Amino acid sequence: MTEMFRCRVDKAVLKRAHEISEQMGTSTSELVRIFLKAVAKTGQLPFTPKAESEEDEMLGPLERRREMLDYFHEN
Repeated sequence: MTEMFRCRVDKAVLKRAHEISEQMGTSTSELVRIFLKAVAKTGQLPFTPKAESEEDEMLGPLERRREMLDYFHEN
Protein backbone atom coordinates (compact mmCIF):
# COMPACT_ATOMS: atom_id res chain seq x y z
CA MET A 1 0.00 0.00 0.00
CA THR A 2 1.24 3.50 -0.78
CA GLU A 3 0.27 6.87 0.57
CA MET A 4 0.39 10.36 -0.94
CA PHE A 5 2.97 12.63 0.71
CA ARG A 6 3.07 16.41 0.21
CA CYS A 7 5.48 19.07 1.41
CA ARG A 8 6.39 22.62 0.55
CA VAL A 9 9.69 23.16 -1.23
CA ASP A 10 11.29 26.35 -2.47
CA LYS A 11 10.50 26.74 -6.18
CA ALA A 12 14.14 27.19 -7.22
CA VAL A 13 15.23 24.13 -5.21
CA LEU A 14 12.51 21.98 -6.78
CA LYS A 15 13.39 23.20 -10.28
CA ARG A 16 17.06 22.32 -9.74
CA ALA A 17 16.13 18.93 -8.27
CA HIS A 18 13.96 18.20 -11.34
CA GLU A 19 16.87 19.09 -13.63
CA ILE A 20 19.28 16.84 -11.73
CA SER A 21 16.86 13.94 -11.51
CA GLU A 22 16.31 14.11 -15.29
CA GLN A 23 20.09 14.03 -15.83
CA MET A 24 20.19 10.95 -13.62
CA GLY A 25 17.45 9.30 -15.67
CA THR A 26 14.89 9.28 -12.88
CA SER A 27 12.26 11.55 -11.33
CA THR A 28 12.26 13.85 -8.35
CA SER A 29 9.54 11.68 -6.81
CA GLU A 30 11.77 8.61 -7.12
CA LEU A 31 14.66 10.46 -5.47
CA VAL A 32 12.38 11.31 -2.53
CA ARG A 33 11.28 7.65 -2.28
CA ILE A 34 14.92 6.52 -2.29
CA PHE A 35 15.76 9.08 0.42
CA LEU A 36 12.84 8.03 2.64
CA LYS A 37 13.64 4.32 2.24
CA ALA A 38 17.25 4.98 3.28
CA VAL A 39 16.12 6.92 6.37
CA ALA A 40 13.61 4.20 7.31
CA LYS A 41 16.17 1.43 6.81
CA THR A 42 19.10 3.00 8.66
CA GLY A 43 17.36 5.32 11.12
CA GLN A 44 19.57 8.21 10.01
CA LEU A 45 20.17 10.56 7.11
CA PRO A 46 21.97 8.97 4.15
CA PHE A 47 24.40 11.91 4.10
CA THR A 48 26.11 14.26 6.53
CA PRO A 49 24.43 17.69 6.58
CA LYS A 50 26.89 20.55 6.31
CA ALA A 51 26.28 24.25 6.79
CA GLU A 52 26.85 26.32 3.67
CA SER A 53 26.48 29.58 5.55
CA GLU A 54 26.06 30.86 9.10
CA GLU A 55 22.28 30.75 8.59
CA ASP A 56 22.55 27.03 7.80
CA GLU A 57 24.59 26.25 10.92
CA MET A 58 21.56 24.58 12.54
CA LEU A 59 21.91 21.87 9.87
CA GLY A 60 25.32 20.92 11.24
CA PRO A 61 26.21 17.89 13.37
CA LEU A 62 23.71 16.77 15.99
CA GLU A 63 26.09 17.55 18.87
CA ARG A 64 26.50 21.13 17.62
CA ARG A 65 22.71 21.55 17.40
CA ARG A 66 22.37 20.27 20.97
CA GLU A 67 24.97 22.76 22.17
CA MET A 68 23.17 25.62 20.45
CA LEU A 69 19.77 24.61 21.83
CA ASP A 70 21.21 24.21 25.34
CA TYR A 71 22.72 27.68 25.06
CA PHE A 72 19.39 29.22 24.08
CA HIS A 73 17.55 27.45 26.91
CA GLU A 74 20.12 28.59 29.49
CA ASN A 75 19.98 32.26 28.45
